[in-house]
Amino acid sequence: MMRSFLVSLLPVALVLASCAGPRELSPAERKPMAHATPPRQPLPDAVERTAGRMAALVLADRPDSAAELLTLIEEHDAELEARGEPPSGLMDNGIDLLNTLDGSRSYLQHAHEMLERDDVDPRLRRRLERYLDSQPLRLAERRLREDRVIKFGSVINRITAPVSQFLFGGQVPTVETGRAAIASLLLMHSFPEATIQERQALRAYQEFVERYPDAPEREEVTQKIARYERELRHQLYVEALEAAERAEKARVPEAVLMHLDRADRLIPDEPEAQKLRARAETARTQRDQHILESLGARSLVGIRLDPETKAELEQLAVVVLQAPFDEIARHAAAWEDRHAAGPLLDEMRFLKAYWYLAQDQEDEFVRALTEIAKLDLRQSNMARHARRFLTDPEQNPYAFYRAAQRSDRRDRVRWIMLGPRARGRIRRDLPRPIEWILSIPSFAVSLATSPIRLLQYRGARPQFGGAVLDTGNRYLAHFPGGQHADEVNRVLEKLYAIRRQWSQALEHLQARADPDPEKTADYREKIAKRTLAAARMQRRLDVRAAIYRSILTKYEDTPQAEQAATELQELIRNASPQNIRLSKEFLKQYPQLWAPGALGLHPELLDGDKHNGEIAEEGITLLGRTVVEVSLVDTESVVQNVPRENFIRFIAALEEVSYQRLVIDERERPEPDPQRDLFFERARLGLLEDADRRPAARSNAVFMSTFEKYGVRRPGNILPLELVLQGGLEDFGLAAFPRIRVPGQTPDAFLYR
Repeated sequence: MMRSFLVSLLPVALVLASCAGPRELSPAERKPMAHATPPRQPLPDAVERTAGRMAALVLADRPDSAAELLTLIEEHDAELEARGEPPSGLMDNGIDLLNTLDGSRSYLQHAHEMLERDDVDPRLRRRLERYLDSQPLRLAERRLREDRVIKFGSVINRITAPVSQFLFGGQVPTVETGRAAIASLLLMHSFPEATIQERQALRAYQEFVERYPDAPEREEVTQKIARYERELRHQLYVEALEAAERAEKARVPEAVLMHLDRADRLIPDEPEAQKLRARAETARTQRDQHILESLGARSLVGIRLDPETKAELEQLAVVVLQAPFDEIARHAAAWEDRHAAGPLLDEMRFLKAYWYLAQDQEDEFVRALTEIAKLDLRQSNMARHARRFLTDPEQNPYAFYRAAQRSDRRDRVRWIMLGPRARGRIRRDLPRPIEWILSIPSFAVSLATSPIRLLQYRGARPQFGGAVLDTGNRYLAHFPGGQHADEVNRVLEKLYAIRRQWSQALEHLQARADPDPEKTADYREKIAKRTLAAARMQRRLDVRAAIYRSILTKYEDTPQAEQAATELQELIRNASPQNIRLSKEFLKQYPQLWAPGALGLHPELLDGDKHNGEIAEEGITLLGRTVVEVSLVDTESVVQNVPRENFIRFIAALEEVSYQRLVIDERERPEPDPQRDLFFERARLGLLEDADRRPAARSNAVFMSTFEKYGVRRPGNILPLELVLQGGLEDFGLAAFPRIRVPGQTPDAFLYR
């Protein structure tokens, strides 16, 4: 019984075994590209030859003859329409080409007339729309309209929240309403006299006058130019004056005068600027006088020195210039012993202090100079030098390091208590008392939310400690084995670790007297992990290989070294001169790229059926020369050579597709890639025999479909509003209210700042 049962299960087992085994490859998967002879392109017919002759006549500036040929094209399209056939599509382009000979003003009217029609070719429509959008007057009006929307929307958006709450029956606190009203007024006050959009409009108006000097709108445009130039000049003058005032507060009279020169070029002989110039010139004169006075020294002329003392003084001068610190200190002490009440007592005390530096006793050296700095500047030459040393961060770095630590602790406490108001009042170009009064509600809210920032402190620590790092590194640069070196290295290691700067943390850990081996290994592993991630993101193969080798050399004891070795071997094995990828969706969007005569892919590879073979989402990759890699689903990629003539046609079609996308889709932008362009140019010229194997010549361009790049095109909202959800930490509430959509800045806005 059991035996018969097992025999009956045998066919089922065989079926399951066959299903579990590898699937047999389809013919299309074995050889994805079939290089059949492409169908012969049809020769130009009569109307196409007529269009070509017409283009030549337009280039030769013969409008009458070109118009006669355009009439022939029109008659041909009429015949096609009478037979029920589609038109040639050359008529609209011919009309557009002919109108280019009538001048810019006439072409504008032609463009408007063409865009009123519904049957215009999409590529021609997009080109005409771009042409009209680039006209100076339209550009200026668009920028001014954006400026009005930005100003109006920015002000209204400040009060929509309390107004919406009031309209829907909520209770609006008086303080909140007052804050919203004051914020709107302050925002109106902060608008510049000449905004970026107005500057852009001014340049467009100037371009219109230069391009169309005889236009009827010239007089009106000239008046607008004068108005906006006057506003811009006054704003630039105010900015220069404010910069001069800031330089005056910083006590830099040269900068004050430089900014005032700029202000005088904009609006000359302004009383306020002249007063500021007079103060700056006075400050510069006083500063120069102080510098001259500081260079003076108590004269030793008239002090009688016997020949023996004079020889000792000359010997001491030589020692100061040549000997180490401890020897200088010994000579100075010997001089002081022999001449206890001599005229050079302060100089000897200064030189004796260098003995502490020779013994790495920095604190004692600073204390000695502090005592010298207390002397009367009129009686002691060295008091000035001591004070200079104590106030110089390069010569007295530890004092500035300690000051930076104290300041950093205060900054942390202020941030926890006041948050964004830790730096004081909000500067709004108003009188200081008014600014403080307006900031009081914000300070109250910040104090109320301080417990939340206490919880956030751990994640906010990297933003602190910058000055401590700077001054600490300065101290270690001057005193790498100094009295406080171990302490400073410990603090800097901790700060760098908080900032996840593992290399610097490891450097300071290893500089300590007793570095922790576990921390050292942990830092090295983290550095290797980050370096490996950086190698994977590097697009140039030679740089990536160099990073892999650095991991193998410097961090050979980390787990990442083995991964780097594996990836380096794979990189060397699979390196190719080019890496230009065309996604599957891109190929489906443009079937002319894989049609016979181009790539010649089998159609079943793109029909969505995996049983007869299917291209993977990665698509195909151009590896250099005429070599193409085809990625397949559930099987290994196939590498094939494309015939030279087919590859040239494929590259030409690919570039044509790219240009069409730029013309038709307003979202498309040119993507600069010189390596890709050079490879395509060499392919078009048939220079494919020798691959350029330089790493700098490798392109990693990716061609994706419109859907992959931009997703589904959403219908535009005709209303200039959007619904916003907003919550606040002060009341833990959630509100919804409308806001006016404010237009963003154009890519060239930075030129008008």
